[in-house]
Order: sequence, then C-alpha cells, then structure tokens
Amino acid sequence: MGYNRAKAKNVYQPMRSMALGPSSHEAFRREWEANFDAAVEKARQLEKKGFLVEEGLQKGALMESKAKQLGKQLQERGFQVELIPVARWGKEQVVFLIYKPPEKPVEPKPPAQKAPKPIPADKIIDNFGKTFGFEPGMSPFFVFANEGAILDKTHMVGVVDIEFKKQGIKTPLCERGKKAKTAGLKLAQFYNDSRLRAALLQLEKFKHKWVSPDSKKEFPIPTNLFRKVLRVVDDGPVTAYAPDSDGPIFFFNERAPGNIAVACVKDYNATTPDTTPMDYVIDIAKSYFGYQPPQI
Repeated sequence: MGYNRAKAKNVYQPMRSMALGPSSHEAFRREWEANFDAAVEKARQLEKKGFLVEEGLQKGALMESKAKQLGKQLQERGFQVELIPVARWGKEQVVFLIYKPPEKPVEPKPPAQKAPKPIPADKIIDNFGKTFGFEPGMSPFFVFANEGAILDKTHMVGVVDIEFKKQGIKTPLCERGKKAKTAGLKLAQFYNDSRLRAALLQLEKFKHKWVSPDSKKEFPIPTNLFRKVLRVVDDGPVTAYAPDSDGPIFFFNERAPGNIAVACVKDYNATTPDTTPMDYVIDIAKSYFGYQPPQI
C-alpha cells in the first residue's frame, strides 16, 4: 500500500509551520495513529473495486482543500474520486485521495463553432473595387451585371460569375470558371483570414516573388496579387481550382454564392526556385501571427 506508518511522520512534520502549539501537535499525532489503520483498510477495499492506491497521484496525505482541488480536476476527466479522512490539523481535515480511472477515456468536447455568416456577391465586388482602386465614377456592379466579369487594369485579376448567361454574350473567363469548378483541377483548400494575408505581406518583405496554391508549384501567382486576391475573396474556407494546366486560377469562398469566384492569371515568368507553395505560407502564418484555422 502507498500508506504506512513510516510515512505518516513525513506527512505532518511540514505542517509545523502553522501557528499551532505543542498540544495541537500531540492531539494530531494521537488522532492520526487512532484512525490510520481504518483509513488504510478503506483504501484497500476501494482498491479491490478498481481504485488506484499504489500508483495514486498522492501516496501520502493531503489537506482537504488541496485534495478537493485535485479531485475536481480528476472528475472533469471522468475519474471517480474518494477522500478518506484521517485526522484534523487546525481547522482542516487531513485526507487520503483515492481515485478510479474511467472505463473509457473521456475525450474533451471540441468547442462549438458558430455557423459562418454568408457573404453576398456585392461584398466581394465591393472588396474588388476598393482593392484595385476603381475610380469613384466607375460602377463595377454595372460591368459585372452586363458582362459577368470585372477585371483590374492589368487584366491579371477579376471577379467572375461562372453561371453568367445573357443572350448574345459569352464571356470566356466565365466559361473557364465553370469548367474549373465542375471538371477542372482542384489545387488547394485552406481557411482565409487576416493572419494568412499578413503572412503573405511578410513574404513580400522577404522578397518571395511568387506563391502557388498547389504543392507542386505549377500555378504561380505574384505574391502581392495573391494577397490582394485573398483580400477580395474575404474571410472563410477558400477552394482554388484551375480549368487545366494553363490556368487561370479561380478562388471560391464557401461562404459566398457558389457561382462567384475571384480569378487570377498564372504567371508564366515565374521560376520554380522563386515560387513558394501554399503550405509554407500557412507555416509562416502560424509561426509569426498565430494563425489557427478551424477545420474545413
């Protein structure tokens, strides 16, 4: 057993720091010796029922307040807890702490996640206008409604309605976007937020020229454009597709309408050694900015 008379002295000796006189020490000793055998026998009986005694957290005695504190932590993990009083020291009992592990380990419940709010198409179009500096007099909403796509001045990035249908108008970018999502290449899936975009800004400062959403680095995008694309797409789970090996890359936010994507042209000037894969961007976001994406 973990409890024996030889260890009993070691239990109450340190307690002399309390302001109790010699008579209190003597009273504690008498009560300890009178109750010790019965307490050990109760511990033995509990051991037969599966409680841990020999390999318990405490082989000596504890003040009751400390034992209750430890017992509460054990109960939260599914353990059964028993406190066996032995003697009183001052105003508090000295006890043995005995516990029994659960039959099946209790797994902590994952924190409940609130359902993300949907993002309207207008929000993404507005993000695009602000990010790429549309002039106040221009109406990207009007262009989008009539042509199914809006492009920046360099024609490298655009917002696309892959289901756009208007009599007499066919926009190749919209058609390629639909092909990308329905029958194209799935390049990556990740959670987009401000910490991830901060990592991309950090990589720009480190002179990383291109980032590719796929692990093979076959779809490089200029790092500054990649960050702006994610700013337009907005926060949430993002999936990247390409219609074929030539690109462009279409980014869909699962919170936005399924027909809306932000497209970015693959940069053929990129070289593999100068291209950073998305996994590395995520590592930087975690290390530098505390990025902790929820499960997608």
